[in-house]
Amino acid sequence: MEKDLANLIKAIPGEILGLVEASSTYLVGGAVRDYLLDKPFFDYDFIVTSKDFESLPYKLKEKNLKYILLNRMTFPLYRVFLNNFNFDFTTYNNLEEDALKRDFTVNSIYVNVVDLKTYSHPLAFDDLRNRTLRVCSENSVRNDPVRYMRAFRFLAQYHFSIEEGTRLLLHTSKDLYLTSKRERARVELLKFLKNSVDDIKYSISLVFDGVDLSFIRRILIGAKIHELHKNINKDSTYLDMLKAYFLSKTHNEFLYGLTIKEMEFVSFIDKKIESNFESLFDAFYEKRGRPEFVILNIVANFNTDLLPICIEVIRNWKREKVNFSEVEAFAKENSLTIDKAYREVFRRMCRRIYENICHN
Repeated sequence: MEKDLANLIKAIPGEILGLVEASSTYLVGGAVRDYLLDKPFFDYDFIVTSKDFESLPYKLKEKNLKYILLNRMTFPLYRVFLNNFNFDFTTYNNLEEDALKRDFTVNSIYVNVVDLKTYSHPLAFDDLRNRTLRVCSENSVRNDPVRYMRAFRFLAQYHFSIEEGTRLLLHTSKDLYLTSKRERARVELLKFLKNSVDDIKYSISLVFDGVDLSFIRRILIGAKIHELHKNINKDSTYLDMLKAYFLSKTHNEFLYGLTIKEMEFVSFIDKKIESNFESLFDAFYEKRGRPEFVILNIVANFNTDLLPICIEVIRNWKREKVNFSEVEAFAKENSLTIDKAYREVFRRMCRRIYENICHN
């Protein structure tokens, strides 16, 4: 906590500070927190006067800076993109009022960008020093329900302890969280799921008593399978879906916000598949071209002794190519449609592979 805050402010580009009246502008939130904790960061959060906030779009266009307006109807925020950093601007009336509206005390340290004077929630520096997560007020989650999931993310990411009142607040805030905007909930959820299995386990155990975490070993197995590290979308992987699936078995809020496409993978994990050829082939053929569906199910449900064999089978099936002339000949010989003939030809090829692998 003894770090020189002047170095933090010096790192802010002049183009950014030139957008506002600097003497009434404060840097707050994650950049200050992470700087004091010696953690890397890529986002700066500023609060500015309402006058500066209203003039921002004109100045941004004048300086030809790339930006977007977020949360227009609830918490309007201008996000500026420059030098691989995000610079967020929101407005304030007074610091005391703003501090009580913040999510957690560790995020409520304000630094004036001119004279470096600081203002904070009364417990902010102590909580940061002691690495304690504490809401700024009893209305913190009510003011912005997505903070429910953010709490788990911070616990996992920073290995904070949790203040008892905050822990109890999370226990009663699930339903409130499920009213938050799904897009924002998804952002927090995916950031949480990016943490290691041990860190996720730590955060869940810190909030909820007696949670069965035996599924952790399955996720550790999944983490060694290269297919599950592939992206579904630009910000989610198959391994993320495996984590979400297991967490949702006791706390369904850990699915809230996922896209329809992502939920397809989660839902397929519940499909009844057995290790015999017919069951495995039917599942693979249903999702042909996307073997990750079946691999997720195998990792989540199959006897662990069978995992290497069944995953090898799926990988080999994916590499198999069907000769279309053979399909046409088979269709003609057996009076079948091309679709049915293709399935049968492919099925026979897959059976040979299955028997070779399983018998060896």
